[in-house]
Amino acid sequence: MTYTMLPEHVRGYLLAFATVILIMFLYCIIRMFDAGIRNAYLVCTCVMSVAAFSLYQGMIMYQQEDTASFDVPVWVILATLAILLLYSVYIQYGIVVWQRSHITGMSVKEAFDRLPAGLAYYTDSGVPIMVNEAMQAISRSVLGEGVTDACGFWEKIKACDFEDISREDDSSIVRAGDNRIYSIKRRTVTVSGVDVYELIASDISREYELTRELEAKRDKARVLNTRLKALMETIEYVSMNRELLKLKTALHDNIGQSILIAKRYLYAPDSVDQKRMLEFWQDNARHLVNDEPEEWELPYYVISKEADLMGIKLNIIGELPKERELIPVVDAAVSAEVSNTLKHTNGTQVTAAVTDTGESYCLSLKNDGEIPEGKIEPQGGLKNLANEIRTVGGSMEIRYLPDLVIEITLPKGDGYGG
Repeated sequence: MTYTMLPEHVRGYLLAFATVILIMFLYCIIRMFDAGIRNAYLVCTCVMSVAAFSLYQGMIMYQQEDTASFDVPVWVILATLAILLLYSVYIQYGIVVWQRSHITGMSVKEAFDRLPAGLAYYTDSGVPIMVNEAMQAISRSVLGEGVTDACGFWEKIKACDFEDISREDDSSIVRAGDNRIYSIKRRTVTVSGVDVYELIASDISREYELTRELEAKRDKARVLNTRLKALMETIEYVSMNRELLKLKTALHDNIGQSILIAKRYLYAPDSVDQKRMLEFWQDNARHLVNDEPEEWELPYYVISKEADLMGIKLNIIGELPKERELIPVVDAAVSAEVSNTLKHTNGTQVTAAVTDTGESYCLSLKNDGEIPEGKIEPQGGLKNLANEIRTVGGSMEIRYLPDLVIEITLPKGDGYGG
C-alpha cells in the first residue's frame, strides 16, 4: 500500500506527525549552535533534518495537489518517521548531557542568577552588562524598581544610607522593604582592556543584629563597670576607715597608759622615769594637736586610683586645694574630665595644672585626646559641675584653641580644717 492509497484523515495524521518531527530537528540545531556544539552530531542532525524536510515537502505537495501521486510505500514512511523521531530524542538527550559536562554561556548565566549575593556589571554609560536576579530583587525591594540605569541605581543607593557607620566611599548600607540589611560595594575591574564597574550586594542582616546586640551588651557592661568602680571606692574607704579606727584605738590606749603613768607618778614619784613620762605625753599631745589629714584621706587619692583603673594617667601640676569647701568641687571637676576623656576623646592622659594667685586658685584641665569639632554647650556632667563651682563663688570657662581646656577659678579659704 502506497501513501496515495491511504484515507485522507490518515494522511493528515502522518503529515502532522512529520511536522512535529521537523520542528524538533530545527529546535535541536538551534540548541546545538547556542551551546557551541560543533561536531559530527551537528552534521548528522542537519542531514536528518534535510531528510525530514524532504519527506514533509512531498507530503505537503501531494496534500495541495501539486503532484498527481506520492507513490511511497506506507511502511517506508512509517519507518522513516520512527527513525527520525528516535534520533531527535537521542540528540535532545545528548545536548542535555553535553551541557552538564561543559561550561556554556547559558550555564554561566544560570549560575550567575543563582548566586545568593547581588551582582551587577556596567560601564560609564550606565547600561547594565549583566545583572543577576538577586540584585534585581534587592533593587525592587529598596527602590521599588529594577536595575535599568546602573549609574542612577548606584546614586539612589548612596542616598539611601540609613546608618551613620564608618565606611569607604564606594560602599553603602541600606535597609530593604523586608527589613533586611544589605551592604553594597562598588569597585572597578578591567575586562579586555575596558574598565567595568562591579556592584556586589551582601546580606548583612545577621551581622547587623549581632552588632546591635554587642553595643547593647557593651552599654550594660559600662553601667556595671561604673557600679563596680563605685563599689571598689566604697571598699577602699571602708578599709581606710578601718585602719583609721585602729589608729584611734591605739591612740586611746596610749592616752590611757599616759594617765596611769601620771597617776603612779603622783603617788610614787621615784617609781617613774620623769623624762620618759614627759616624752610619752608629748608624743600623744602631738597626735592630738595635728589634725592634718593624710594623703589617702583626701578624695583626690581615690580619683587618682579610679583614673588608673580606667587606663587614664592623671598628671597633677602644683598642689590641689585643701580647703574643705573646695575639695568636693575639685574632686568633681577632675572626675568629670577623666570620664569625658575616656568616653569622648579616646585620650590616655589628663593634666590638672593648679596656680595659686594668692587670692584664688586657677585650675586648668585638659587631655591628650581628640579635639571635638564645634563649640561645646555644657550639659549633663559639665553643667552640674558649673553649678557646683558657682555655689562656692567660683567660675568656669571652656577654651577651645589651640587645645580644649577647662579653666576653673576658685576663691581661697582658710585651709583644710582651718
